[in-house]
Amino acid sequence: MNEASQPLFNQIDVTNIVAPTGAVDERYRAEQRHAELMGVLNDIATQQKRQNELLTQLINLQTAPQRQRVNELQNWRNSHPELAKGCRQLLDQMSSMQNEYFTKMVEESVENSEDWNYSEFMFNDFVDRFGPRLIHLNSLLQALSQLAAPPEK
Repeated sequence: MNEASQPLFNQIDVTNIVAPTGAVDERYRAEQRHAELMGVLNDIATQQKRQNELLTQLINLQTAPQRQRVNELQNWRNSHPELAKGCRQLLDQMSSMQNEYFTKMVEESVENSEDWNYSEFMFNDFVDRFGPRLIHLNSLLQALSQLAAPPEK
């Protein structure tokens, strides 16, 4: 047969090649699960970004007063360098006073610790005698340490 006599079309298979129904259903379900999982992961990422934004705002709110206080102290130290120097000297003196006070407190607590087991009065007397002074001394030292820091250039 020559080329002209050959039929224009050969036999064409027009039947649809269909995979077994179970394989198609399983593939469809896997795609659905994948799409759901991607949606959940996107939601988690979105929520995590929002949480990070809120944490940043919270940190900024909490540190703003502290930054303002640091700036105020720095301005005070820059404006009053001679007073800041005096505060540094007083801080050194009061630190040694604090050490002596702690030494006296520890010595007395060791001497009277047995009495505390038998007399609540002795323990309360000890706390009343040393507690308020210690609290006030620590408050003074804290204030002096803030004021005594060297000025920034």
